[in-house]
Amino acid sequence: MAKISIIVPYLKGPAYLEDCIQSIEDQKMDDIEVVLVDDKDGHDVPEAIMQKSFVKYVRMEDEKDVDEFYEKKGTFLEERRRKRLGMNQEEYAAYLLQKEQQKEEEEEADDANVENPVEGELELPLRPFGVAAARNTGVKYATGTYLYFLDADDYLLEDALPKLYHLAEEKQADIVTGNRYASWFRPISFDFEKAKADSEIEGIVPLEGETLEAVLSTRFTMQHFLVRRSYYDAQGVSFDEMITFYSDVPVIAKLLAGAKGKMWVDGSSIYVWRRRNDPIHLPALSQKKRKRRTDDYIESYEKAKEEIKEAEESLQFALNRRLCRFTISKFPNRLKGAKSVRYTKNLRKIPKDQLKKIKKELTFFHGIELGYIVKGKYRTAKPFERLAHVMQKKRGLFGKPIQYWRFLDKHIFRKMPVKENWVFVESFFGKSYSDSPKYLYEYLYDTYGDKYHYIWCLNKRAKEMKGHPPICKRHTLRYVYYLSRSKYIICNTRQPAWFKKRPEVMFLETWHGTPLKKLAFDLDDIHAASQNHKTMFYRQGKAWNYLISANRFSTDVFERAFCVPREKIIEVGYPRNDILYSERADEIAKEVKKEFGIPEGKRVILYAPTWRDNQFYAKGKYKFTLAMDLERMRKEFGKDSVILLRTHYYIADSLDLTGLEDFVYNGSTYNDVSRLYLASDICITDYSSVFFDYANLRRPMLFFAYDYEDYKDEIRGMYFDMNTELPGPIVQTNDELVDALHHIDEISEKYKERYDRFYDKFCHVDDGYASKRAIDIVFEGAKPTFAETEE
Repeated sequence: MAKISIIVPYLKGPAYLEDCIQSIEDQKMDDIEVVLVDDKDGHDVPEAIMQKSFVKYVRMEDEKDVDEFYEKKGTFLEERRRKRLGMNQEEYAAYLLQKEQQKEEEEEADDANVENPVEGELELPLRPFGVAAARNTGVKYATGTYLYFLDADDYLLEDALPKLYHLAEEKQADIVTGNRYASWFRPISFDFEKAKADSEIEGIVPLEGETLEAVLSTRFTMQHFLVRRSYYDAQGVSFDEMITFYSDVPVIAKLLAGAKGKMWVDGSSIYVWRRRNDPIHLPALSQKKRKRRTDDYIESYEKAKEEIKEAEESLQFALNRRLCRFTISKFPNRLKGAKSVRYTKNLRKIPKDQLKKIKKELTFFHGIELGYIVKGKYRTAKPFERLAHVMQKKRGLFGKPIQYWRFLDKHIFRKMPVKENWVFVESFFGKSYSDSPKYLYEYLYDTYGDKYHYIWCLNKRAKEMKGHPPICKRHTLRYVYYLSRSKYIICNTRQPAWFKKRPEVMFLETWHGTPLKKLAFDLDDIHAASQNHKTMFYRQGKAWNYLISANRFSTDVFERAFCVPREKIIEVGYPRNDILYSERADEIAKEVKKEFGIPEGKRVILYAPTWRDNQFYAKGKYKFTLAMDLERMRKEFGKDSVILLRTHYYIADSLDLTGLEDFVYNGSTYNDVSRLYLASDICITDYSSVFFDYANLRRPMLFFAYDYEDYKDEIRGMYFDMNTELPGPIVQTNDELVDALHHIDEISEKYKERYDRFYDKFCHVDDGYASKRAIDIVFEGAKPTFAETEE
C-alpha cells in the first residue's frame, strides 16, 4: 500500500502536466502513487509520464458512458433551470418552445457574430466528464493511506509532501495542509522569497479558529489538503459530478467540520497554484467564463452549509465570507433576476455579527453594496458597485482624467456618427512621428491631399511633419474624442485596452517589426509587468481589420501568435522601409549626420539594443544597463568612427553619456530610426527587430548578445536559431566586439552567403512601394495578393 495517493485530473496542457509530475518526483518520497485521471483521450499525455513507475493512468472514457453521463447531466441542468425560473413542468415546456423559435429567428445574427465569442475566451468545450467525476474516479483507484488532490497545472515546492506526511503521522491527524501561493511562472522561475513574505501561516499550528479562517480566506478547495483515507471514507463524501464549478466546496467543508481537533498546518509546506497565462486556448477551470458558474456556486454553497451547520463558528464564517465575496464579484452582470433572489435568500441567513465583520473586510462602497443586496434592493446596490469599481481603478482624490473621458466616450462620443474622412494615426503611443504610420500618413497626404482629415497622436509636434494636422496626447479628452469618431485608424502598437472599435471603423495595425522574440500566444511564461498579456492581445487583435506583414515568416507567426485570421494579414512589406529604397537615400544620410553634428568622413556605427522582458520598473517602463564599454570603443575607434546610440522606446532609463559627446551621439529620441539606418555604415544590435529592416541595405551587422544564453532560455525565447541564421556573428564580450569591428571586411565576406539567404527570406517583399500597396487595400478596397496560404 502506498503512503500517499496523489489524484491528478487532466484535460490538456502537457507542458503544465510535465511540471506538475516533475514536482511530485522531486519530493523524493518512497511509496507514493499518482493516479493520473485523463478526462480526454490521452493523445497529448507525454509518453515519459505514462512510463513512470509511480504513475497509475486512468481514462475516464473507460470508466463512464458518455451518452448516459450527459443525459443525466442535461436532465439535472434543465431541472435546476426550471426551479430557478419558478415554473411548473407545463410552463417550462412552453418556455423552451418559445426559446427555440427565437433561436431559429436569430440564427443569421448569431452567424454574423461568430468572430465575437464570450469576451476573452474562445468557445471551447467543457471537460467531457468534469473535474468532479475525475476526482471520484481517482479516489476509486487510490490505494494510499492518505489522499492528496493536485491539479495538473499546479506544482509543489521541495519537501511539501514529506512535511505534510510526517506532520500527519506525528499528530495522528486526519487533515493537514500548508501554504498555497499563486504564480504565473514555472517552478524554475518561482520567487520563493516573495512567497515567504506573503505567507498565510507560519510554523506548525493547529488548523482551527483564526488560523482556519486565514487558510480558507484565499482557498475553499481541496488543493493542498492531505486527508487520511480511512477518515475520508468514514465521512462518506464524494464530488457532485453534475456540478462543473466548485464541486469541492461541500467536500472540503464536510471534511473540515468532522475533523475538529485533528487538523494541523505546516506553513513551510508549499503548494503553487499556477495561473495559466493563456486563458484563450488553455484556460484553467477557474478562467472559464460560463453562465452556469453562479448557479454551481450557490448550489455548492447550500450543500456545504448543510454539511457544517453544527461545525465551529470559524468554519461557518469562512464559508459565509466566501459567499459574500463571490456575490460582490458577480453582481450585477452575472447575478440577475431569480439568481439574485436565491443569493439574497442565503445571505439573509448569515448571522448579523458575521455579516458586520465581513462588511468591515470589504471596501467602503462594496460594504454598502452588499448591504443592499442582502435587503434585495438591487437597483440601489448597482450605483455602489460602480463606485467601488471606479475607486479600485482611480488614483488620487478624484481619479485619473482618462476615467472621465472614457465615460464621455461611452455615453456621448460613441453615439455620434463616425467621420467618414477622418484618419487617426498613432506611432509608439504618441512618442514619435515615426515608423510605418508616418510613411502611410505621408503617402496619403501626398496622394490624396485634403480628401482626408488627419489627426496625429503625438506628445509634441514634429518639425518635419507634412501638413499641419491637429495633434493630441494619448489618453487626453481630445485623444478619446478623435479615436472614437475616426473612420480610419492607423497604429503600430496595440490600441488602449479600453477602446471599443465600432463595426464601421477600419483599423490598420502595422505592427513594429518582424518578430525575433516570441510573441503573445507563442510564449510560455510571461516575464513582464502585466500577466494579462495574452488575453489583451486576443481582445485587441479582434479589432484589427488588417495587420501588415513584411514577409511570409511574419505572416505565419502573426496568424498563430496573435490569433489573427490569415485573410486579415496583408503581406505588403513595411511602409517604414520604403525610405531605404528612396532615390534620395544618400542625401537623407547627409541630412541626418548634419542634424547630429557628426563630422564628415567618420564611419557611423549604429548601436540599437532592445529591452529585456524581466527587467522593468512598472508596466511599459523597462530597465536597461548599457553593456558596451564606450570608453574602450572610443580608444579603439575614436579616430575614424562614431557611435550612434538608439535604445528601444520601452526603455525608461536615461543614459549618462557625459564626457563622450564627441564620440557617442544619442539618437534614442530621434523620431525616425529608418533615417538613422541610412546614416550608418555598420549596425550593432542584439535581439531587436531592427536587423530585419537594416538587412534591406545589405550593410554589415554584428550581434552584441552579452546575455544570449539567459535571454534565449530564461526570458522569452527566439523564433529561430541565431547561431545559424543571423547575417553576422554573435559576440558576447567587449573583447569579441572590438575584434569584430577591426575585421569587419573579412566578416562581411565570410557571412555573404548567409546574408543573401537572410535577405531572400525576410526582405524580399520590401521594394519601396509598401505604403502604396497597404493604402490601396485599406482605402481603395484592392484585393490583397501576398498572404494567401501556400499549398
